[in-house]
Amino acid sequence: MASHQRSIAIAFLDTFKDLDLESNLALRSPDCAHTIAPATLNFTPCMSNEKWGTHLLSLKKKISALPVTPKEIFEGDNLVTVWATSKATFRDEGKDEDLTVDWSYEGEYIFVFTFNQAGNKIQHILEFIDSTKVEKVQVLLQRAEHNLAAKTD
Repeated sequence: MASHQRSIAIAFLDTFKDLDLESNLALRSPDCAHTIAPATLNFTPCMSNEKWGTHLLSLKKKISALPVTPKEIFEGDNLVTVWATSKATFRDEGKDEDLTVDWSYEGEYIFVFTFNQAGNKIQHILEFIDSTKVEKVQVLLQRAEHNLAAKTD
């Protein structure tokens, strides 16, 4: 039987299927901090729930789904560590007519979830992402943002 913390970690990953901010935040403590590593990617260090929400909503404008699939899960003390993969679905309205652009993205992650003392909320998330793949998706995200902005002008 899965531990309660393991279930929470899996529920957190499930929120990415449709980038459900409300469900995502419900699993986090009010003072949860989210760090994306490595630091060389220059993500906002130690995002609060508010900053994380802004980040997730920004992604949701360009991506309709980002299902995250656990490959392996490790548990110990007040931690759950998940090795996972994802596959992004970019919104059609963000894509352009250039058929040479490959809009596929498959990510790889290590999530380290630390829980509050009660063990019922995520207190800290350390998310390691594949930096080579993230460089590719950042180009796609910028392109989608540009395309969406051009369509609203």
